[in-house]
Amino acid sequence: MSIREQIVSASKDHLGSLEIKLNGLLQPVKPRPEFVNTLRQRIQITQQPAFIGHFTNIQFLVLMLAGVLSGVVLVTMSARMLVNLLASGKKLS
Repeated sequence: MSIREQIVSASKDHLGSLEIKLNGLLQPVKPRPEFVNTLRQRIQITQQPAFIGHFTNIQFLVLMLAGVLSGVVLVTMSARMLVNLLASGKKLS
């Protein structure tokens, strides 16, 4: 039997004994009916997600402007990198 199999077997035995001990120690609890009713109502009433974000026109405009500006910066940096790479290749030859 390999070490891995021994570890798995020991952990299964340990978990089994732990489960037996917990079954003897822990007793099921019956919840209060009013707690169950309020919880049921809260679950049934909230059919929509708890958090729904909405952008205003200004927020959307700022977000779009930031995206376009980021794209322009990325394209500019890529173009400069390409120009520098091509220019350094000409100097070597």
